[in-house]
Amino acid sequence: MSELTPATLDALAQIRRMGRRDFLRFGATAAGLAAVAATGLLAPMTARAALPPGIKVMSEGELEVFQRLLAVMLPTEGSALVPPAQIPVMQTLDAALLATMEPHILQGLKGGVGYFNEGPMAGYGKRFTELSDADAGRFCDEWANAAEAPHRALAMGLKKLVGLAYWANPPTWAPLGYDGPVSRKWGLKPLGNAPMPQ
Repeated sequence: MSELTPATLDALAQIRRMGRRDFLRFGATAAGLAAVAATGLLAPMTARAALPPGIKVMSEGELEVFQRLLAVMLPTEGSALVPPAQIPVMQTLDAALLATMEPHILQGLKGGVGYFNEGPMAGYGKRFTELSDADAGRFCDEWANAAEAPHRALAMGLKKLVGLAYWANPPTWAPLGYDGPVSRKWGLKPLGNAPMPQ
């Protein structure tokens, strides 16, 4: 397999640096964009054949990789978790995260998604999107624990993106007993990155 480009490595580094505040900011943005997307205002003017409404940044192949990763890494069947089909996970990922990336970061990430999809060819003889659930889970674990830093970064970065896109949707919070950020509920003013009083 070829080495990852500097742009892909930069994209992965950006994803790894996301902290709790970034996640909350992302969640609030995603919820707003999901609400707007539900009204149809974000629908593309000319429909792209196999892409669902609201997907503007991802290609069909990238969408398949993210959908497969979501199914393997966050199985909801038989649990209290909200099934991904009931919430706009991919639209959230596309509009609230991918669409806001710097072009060079996005280009690198797109290269990384393709590299990840081709990754299992050597050991499994299939692309990631073609693997069974068991093999796809095993492949993700192999790359997450790989000696090669790009493999670890991609496995963890892509899982993080999918997880953020799922949990950014407020309907996913109720099964966990989470009713949203307390700062909003309690009317706390944001302090930015100010240190906490000692």
